[in-house]
Amino acid sequence: MGIDQLASTSNKAISKWIATRARRMGFKRHDIEDVQQQIMLVLMDFQFDPERTNGASEQTVITSVIDRQLRKLKRSKNRYGEHVAGSEDLPSDVEDDSFGAEATTHVNMAQDIAIARSQLTEFEQLICDALAQGLSINEIAKNMDVNWHTVNKHVAKIREHFQSLGLDSFQA
Repeated sequence: MGIDQLASTSNKAISKWIATRARRMGFKRHDIEDVQQQIMLVLMDFQFDPERTNGASEQTVITSVIDRQLRKLKRSKNRYGEHVAGSEDLPSDVEDDSFGAEATTHVNMAQDIAIARSQLTEFEQLICDALAQGLSINEIAKNMDVNWHTVNKHVAKIREHFQSLGLDSFQA
């Protein structure tokens, strides 16, 4: 069921809901309307599936979608600010492509991944490092002398953490 089918909630109420959540996350008044438009588009495509919610209500799931989108927009805005601030130090006569958008995206992604990794537990950081080396879950479990279920559970937590920060949409 898409946002247009939410019988209990009008578009005006959802816009107000988004604005309230955005203000709590530090968005300024002049950004709220743009944020509402972007998130409303995402919500229009959203399909609520009760089987995938672990018993959460539709309102809780919609709030989660809104918050995830707000975090992504906030990160994007912060990244843009860092990019603009960092560009002041670049030489103006650069001839090659070493400072192009692709290089900047790669640096930002590496920084974001490093920050996300530092927020993990020490055990999860070790699993992250092993995954980066190309080891399978079974190999990691064997090397760490734990059950593969334990490693699998932590891999899921790591994936969820990276997704919550919007790091699941990068393409190498």
